[in-house]
Amino acid sequence: MRLDWARLLDLLASRERFVLTSHVRPDCDALGSELGMAGILAALGKDVRIVNAQATPPGLRWIDPAGRIESLAAGVKPADLADRDLLVVLDTSAFMQLGAMADVAKRMRDRVLVVDHHVSEDDLCDLWFKDTSAEATARIVYEIGLRLRVPLTPAIATPLYAGLSTDTGGFRFPSVSGETFRIAARLVDAGASPPAIYRELFEQDSLARLHLVGRTLAGARTSHDGRVILSCVRQRDIKEVGALPADTEDLVNLTLAVKGTELAAILIEQPDGRIKTSFRSRGPVDCSALAGRFGGGGHKAAAGAILDGPFETAHERVTAAMDKAWAARMVAA
Repeated sequence: MRLDWARLLDLLASRERFVLTSHVRPDCDALGSELGMAGILAALGKDVRIVNAQATPPGLRWIDPAGRIESLAAGVKPADLADRDLLVVLDTSAFMQLGAMADVAKRMRDRVLVVDHHVSEDDLCDLWFKDTSAEATARIVYEIGLRLRVPLTPAIATPLYAGLSTDTGGFRFPSVSGETFRIAARLVDAGASPPAIYRELFEQDSLARLHLVGRTLAGARTSHDGRVILSCVRQRDIKEVGALPADTEDLVNLTLAVKGTELAAILIEQPDGRIKTSFRSRGPVDCSALAGRFGGGGHKAAAGAILDGPFETAHERVTAAMDKAWAARMVAA
C-alpha cells in the first residue's frame, strides 16, 4: 500500500486542470471511478476532463448519461491535453493497459498520479496512491471525496456504486467486508439505485450475446478432476452469432458457476490476432502471478494479460501455465 493522505489532498488542492484516464476495455470500476473522481473535483471548482484511449463500450454508456467521457478514438488529440496540470490514472498501474493514452502519460511523466487497487505495476509514474486491500478503485475514490468533504450526489454515487458492486462480483467476493456494505448503503442513500444499475448491467443482453454465451460454455473444458476450467472465444464465434466485441466481457465469470471450479481462464481472440486472457481463482492459486508470466497482472482472485498469436500457441502456453500453477498449489497443500 502507498497511502499518503496528506500528500494526496495537498496535490489535488494545488492543481486546477485535470485529465482523468483509465485502462483500455474499461469496466465499471474504471468508468465509475473516473466519473466519481470527476464529480468530486468539479465540486471543488476544478477544470476536469475524462479522456480514455477507447470509446466507452456500448453496453456501459448508461453510466455516463451526460457524455463526459471523451476518447482519443473519437477525435481528442494528445496536444489537446497539453494544458492539464495533472493526469490522474485510475484503476491501473501499467503503461501497457493505457493503450494510446500511454504516450500522453509518458509526455506528462512528472504530472501523473496513479489511484489504484491492483498489485501489479510498472514505472508509470512517481506519484502513487494505492491501496491493494481495497475492494475496488471506486472505494478509494469514495474515501477521497469523504476526506475532501464533498457531498455525495446521485451523479457521484451512481457510478461509484456501479464500480464497487461489479468489482466485488455483486458483493460476493472475499474482498467484501462489513464496511463495503456500509459504503454501498451511503451511496444508495445519496441516490444510487441498485435495481436500475442491476438492470443496466445484467438485463440488457442481446440475443447474439446469449448465443455467444452458449457457444462459449459449450466449448469449455475441465481438467484436474473438474477443478480447472478453460474456455475460448474465436473471432469466427463472434462473427457467426453476430455479437459485438463487448459481448465477451464477463464470460470467464460464468464458468465459475460450474460446481467444483477453483481456477478458470478464458482466451478471447482479438481482431488483430492477439489473445486477451483472463484468469479467475477461488482458491490459493494467485491469478496476478499467473498473468504476470505473460506480462499482465491484476489481483490474486482476478487478473489478465494479452498474448501474441497464433491462437493455438497461446492456448498451449496458458494451459501449461495453469497446469503448473495447479501442481504448485497441490504441493503447497
